[in-house]
Amino acid sequence: MALVVDDEPVTRLMAKLTLQSLGCAPVLEAADGIAAQQVLREHPEVALVLTDIMMPRMDGLELLRWGRRAVPEAMWIVLSGLETFDSAVAAIRLGAFDFLPKSPRKEEMSVAVRNALERRHLLAERERLHRALEDKVRELEETSELLRRDLERAEVIQRALLPRSPPPMEGYCIQAVYRPGQHVGGDLYDVVRLGEHHLAFYLADATGHGVTSAMLSVLFKQRLVLVDAVSGLALPPAEVLAAVNRAICEAHAAPGLFLTAVFGLLDTSDASLTLASAGHPPVLIAREGGERRQVRRTGPALGLAADARFGQERLHLLAGDRILLYTDGLLPSGSAPELESLQQVLASPLASAQDVMTQVHGAMPAGVDRDDVTILLIDAHAGASWFDNGAERPAAAASTMPRPESEVVFFGEADHVAWLALRGRASWMQCDAFHEAALAVLDRGRPLVLDLSGCEYMDSTCLGTVHELVARGGVSLAEVAPSVRAMFEELSMQQVLAAVREDRPAAPELYPLDAGGDQAAVQKRILKAHEALSALSERNREEFKDVVASLRGEQDGQHGQDARR
Repeated sequence: MALVVDDEPVTRLMAKLTLQSLGCAPVLEAADGIAAQQVLREHPEVALVLTDIMMPRMDGLELLRWGRRAVPEAMWIVLSGLETFDSAVAAIRLGAFDFLPKSPRKEEMSVAVRNALERRHLLAERERLHRALEDKVRELEETSELLRRDLERAEVIQRALLPRSPPPMEGYCIQAVYRPGQHVGGDLYDVVRLGEHHLAFYLADATGHGVTSAMLSVLFKQRLVLVDAVSGLALPPAEVLAAVNRAICEAHAAPGLFLTAVFGLLDTSDASLTLASAGHPPVLIAREGGERRQVRRTGPALGLAADARFGQERLHLLAGDRILLYTDGLLPSGSAPELESLQQVLASPLASAQDVMTQVHGAMPAGVDRDDVTILLIDAHAGASWFDNGAERPAAAASTMPRPESEVVFFGEADHVAWLALRGRASWMQCDAFHEAALAVLDRGRPLVLDLSGCEYMDSTCLGTVHELVARGGVSLAEVAPSVRAMFEELSMQQVLAAVREDRPAAPELYPLDAGGDQAAVQKRILKAHEALSALSERNREEFKDVVASLRGEQDGQHGQDARR
């Protein structure tokens, strides 16, 4: 439907006939703007308005201003003579699609009308697609909310599969900490008493994240057989893993789905422990006398080959021995320095499973995507046993745990040199204060000595910060603990190693520094430290590329939010 508005009847008739010949029907008429308003009120579905500018009572520009609000979907073409050319330009600025000279030729009007109607169709289609997109977004939001609720329910169900409390076992202390990376995860553990003298335990980790890995871990639990059906005796760990591996291979044939697991059987009658590992990270053992050892995998991961063979190792436990099982989320790279630092934590007889989680896993920088993490700690001595599956631990268990050392960064000044020391386990939480104190010394032009003799462990943020400071100049190192030196060598920190001085001055009295800091500053420090380490070698670049990318993305996102504010 079209409308022709002109005060000259002949011009109006010619325009109407031309529009009809172009397929527009019906074509309505109006002699001026006032009459056109009435027509448009009665026929808001009009698709095209062809109007003159110079008309009595209401001209074309005033009609256009009104019409753009009253019938916003209509397309407008204005007719202009030479004397009203400037008004035609003004009409285009008001929203008219095109203008034609007075008494236009049929070819000119045909092109303008066709383009106007195509434009109207495109705008209508865009609006339709926009509404459809809004509907789809609402649908996805509703679906996302349903999935979120389902995941929360799945988490509740999965936690119900975990043991609630350790079985009593005289002379042994059993502790566990479970933390899923998402609502649900692929980690699973259990500790089961079999008869009077046997304690069976396992820790499994399904590949991947989320619901898929959680269902695979459930399949593992369902297929697990701990005792012989005929004799009722506890099965050896190697046989348990071989049987569950066959069952998993028979239950599914999907490629890329597998589990790693450790299964142990403790016989309290002779204090023997038998372990079998299916592709799992090393089991760490700390002896009372300081000896350390590892039990590495005795067979492949579960679910890869039905005919896989599994071995087992038998140990004799002494009073005070400690056995640590963990999933790979605790040590993402599984490097030798990480294992060494973990064994140092384990060597402390007072370190609980919660301490291990806090000191090792808690040192990872914020913003890094965390995997599922589970720790199972067995001590060959009497003590409080507890399982922490994410809820609050009983007060009795918490009271047996020592508080971690909070004083890590120390500072002091002599006549001509300043000292900074890191003691204990240094992590990203102290690095911002450590870095700012060092810069304050170096900006004054004073030499700085870093004392790392009492530092047992440094995470990657601390390592990168030390490299930055040494590369700046004016920094030397006093003694360096062997475990930290090994980290320097592992990460190709040759400039830092070259800065170690034997002829260091006497150290002044050192005082602890407050390690608090602004969250944004801490995140920036973590990023810069990892960028510094990544630049040292191709191996470092590959090892830290995911961390750097994640931290950069988080920082860019924060900058975007700040800009929008």
